[in-house]
Amino acid sequence: MASFAKCLLIATSLVIILFINPSAAKPSPNVTNADINSICNKTLAPSFCFRVLTNQTLHANETTLFGLANISINIALASANETQFAIAPLIKQAKNFTEREAYTLCSHNYKEAAVAVRDAQRLLAKHNYRGMRVSALSAVEEAKACENHIKSPAVCSHSLLHDKKRDFKRYCNIIWAISNRLVQ
Repeated sequence: MASFAKCLLIATSLVIILFINPSAAKPSPNVTNADINSICNKTLAPSFCFRVLTNQTLHANETTLFGLANISINIALASANETQFAIAPLIKQAKNFTEREAYTLCSHNYKEAAVAVRDAQRLLAKHNYRGMRVSALSAVEEAKACENHIKSPAVCSHSLLHDKKRDFKRYCNIIWAISNRLVQ
């Protein structure tokens, strides 16, 4: 009888706590266009950011800031993989050793960039927003390292690859801006 009373007391206490503290049970508010503007104004390419985050297929206004971060991470991860995929034929088409080595190193950089973005995703799930920010910056550094490898005059630069690298860095910059907002 005493154990039943004890269980009933615990259950009643939990119910009361949930009703007294409804903020613990409230979902986070959805992202507004004002939130998106605020985030995008802190990026290096605000118009690009706004275009990405207000894309109708993303339904950004139907998600929370956490959800928006997850969407941005998924876009950046897809971009890293696409860029690495675009580099593979350039390695095979290289005209000399220097060019082949530069593209091989660049491919490795994008492999590491994808790892950094996946790490950001893992950190987001753990609500470690500062770590997520560091991972986004690490991914950008890998993209910059790729650029340094293919800057050589001996390496034939491809505009398609240039666009993919630029967009990837912008996606990571969006992740960085969202992580800053999540930390607040």
